[in-house]
Amino acid sequence: MRFSVVGISHWESEVSIRELFYLDKDRKKRLKKYTKQVPSGVLALETCNRTEIFGFCEPKILVKALCSSVNIEHSLFEKHGYVLSDNKAIRHIYRVGLGLDSQILGDSQIIQQLKRAYNESKNEQLSGEFHQLIQSIFKAHKRSRTETDFGRGNASVGFEVTQRALEHFKNLEDIKILLIGAGKMGKVSCKNLISNGAKNISVINRSFDRAKNLANSLDIEISSFSKLEYEINNADLIITATGAPEPILIPEQFTNIQMDKLIIDLSVPRNVAHEVIEIDGITLIDMDSISKVNQKALEKRKKAIPILENIIQEEIKAYKSNIDRSRFLLPHIKEVNRKLDSITEEELQKVRNKLDPEIFNQLEKITDRVKKKILAIHIDRLDQEYQKVEQDA
Repeated sequence: MRFSVVGISHWESEVSIRELFYLDKDRKKRLKKYTKQVPSGVLALETCNRTEIFGFCEPKILVKALCSSVNIEHSLFEKHGYVLSDNKAIRHIYRVGLGLDSQILGDSQIIQQLKRAYNESKNEQLSGEFHQLIQSIFKAHKRSRTETDFGRGNASVGFEVTQRALEHFKNLEDIKILLIGAGKMGKVSCKNLISNGAKNISVINRSFDRAKNLANSLDIEISSFSKLEYEINNADLIITATGAPEPILIPEQFTNIQMDKLIIDLSVPRNVAHEVIEIDGITLIDMDSISKVNQKALEKRKKAIPILENIIQEEIKAYKSNIDRSRFLLPHIKEVNRKLDSITEEELQKVRNKLDPEIFNQLEKITDRVKKKILAIHIDRLDQEYQKVEQDA
């Protein structure tokens, strides 16, 4: 069965397009409904830079499911989206998992986002082949970090937020910073700011408990959503990183500006209304403009790319070999196991009524252990047969 991916990413589409395909909680529920007939299950990867759906099925099924889930015309996807199948799709998901396809090369967050998507999809009964593919990607990612310099150095969205803040303010010690959103992106950005001298940081989140947990872990202040406008007007730097489907910063909230402000919007969909940038004294940076990274770290990562490509090729080859092996072995193993079950069950039935129940129970356990040992011998023999077939081919 062919493997396919359909998606929208920063390579082809601006944030104004990407946010139209954003999969919020309700849209993910609809996606499950539209893909429930895919026997292998599907995996939906959602980040600030991409929305992608992977599955062992025809790509048109995934395109229709995505467009239906977000209520977007198919023609818009054709203009801005992409479709990959078979080897190209498999290679793509490896490159995504290793950070080769990220806006910031080697982004360390993407593998965690892939793991989260995988954990969500596991509940939807992914096929064994799908599980093997994702586990192979995790192995390739681990190798990319242990065998190369690809994961070293500062080249992340959190680091870039700090760089932009330092460029704008020069010194972070005396400025007032407002973080809206207590998720991972906000937390990483906050940690980077603190390590570069920021001391006056407040966090606001719709879930007060989540904001409180973040504030306690980083020793920063906490404020309530009811004070949002007050906090906006008192902050020098505002960072938004929420999953809100609509803008939460609008022009009407900036009526009492007493100072220039830098706003960094890390959210997709965007948290800041486009009209805000037209207000005097406001500098707005969104995900599309975050492209500069630590050049030294980036150069190290670029040098590692050929090695990573080799790692991907090796792991893809190993993955396909494991799939071929499973397809060869499983039918035979099932047949041997069926025959063993039939033989042992027939023999046990002959003595069931002749033995004490406790003794019969012990006999069943012994029989089961013997059966497993016999099965292991057959599996080893079948594996040798498979290796010989591979060598002869």
